[in-house]
Amino acid sequence: MDQAERLKLLSEVDVLEPLAPEEIDWLSQRTPERSFKRGDMVYAAGDASEVLLLLLTGRIRLYEIAAGQEFTFEVIQAGTLFGEASLAGRTHPEYAQALEPARVGLLNLSTFWQLVREDPEVNARVLKLVVTRSYMNRSRMTDLALKAVRARLASLILDLLQSDGVVTRNGHYRIAAPYTHEQLATMIGAKRAAVTRAFGKLQDIGCVELLRRQVYVTDLALLSRLAVEA
Repeated sequence: MDQAERLKLLSEVDVLEPLAPEEIDWLSQRTPERSFKRGDMVYAAGDASEVLLLLLTGRIRLYEIAAGQEFTFEVIQAGTLFGEASLAGRTHPEYAQALEPARVGLLNLSTFWQLVREDPEVNARVLKLVVTRSYMNRSRMTDLALKAVRARLASLILDLLQSDGVVTRNGHYRIAAPYTHEQLATMIGAKRAAVTRAFGKLQDIGCVELLRRQVYVTDLALLSRLAVEA
């Protein structure tokens, strides 16, 4: 990756967008990178958390393990900060795994706090990100407790559309990244077979389609109604 591309990727990280080009250049000189292959662990639960992580390319899933079952509560898209446990001086509470080849910037805390002192908007964006992430996680846990698998799947698809959705030429919606039924299952606390059945029902109703592992939403209003069912 040449320097121009690296600067571009750093400038596209959500919390760094307020920075001027010279600040991005300054940051680039102080932010080393690590590369991960698909399936690599970025960190494990209980690992020391000493830096903030900036996902420059690829996708990272955050998950926990309970009763021997994995529960994916977020998929981090490129251009997003994660690993914010370091801000509280805590170890990582979850696992982070690369879903595809990824490049991650390692932002040490001294550099981050210097950025915050010089540009409080960075701190405001980090705070908003953390609060939003916490809200989404609580919402997902509420779904697990109160909703059937079909409604949980519908709700998840809507969440993925918000973070990674594109509009197709025929006016429908598509989740840009591919997901297997197994991956979707870990995101709603269900078995793969149950997700396959639920997805089949959503297809039969006419609100979603699955083409080459990519989810298309053909009736957004109907899917939204199904997502709030108990």
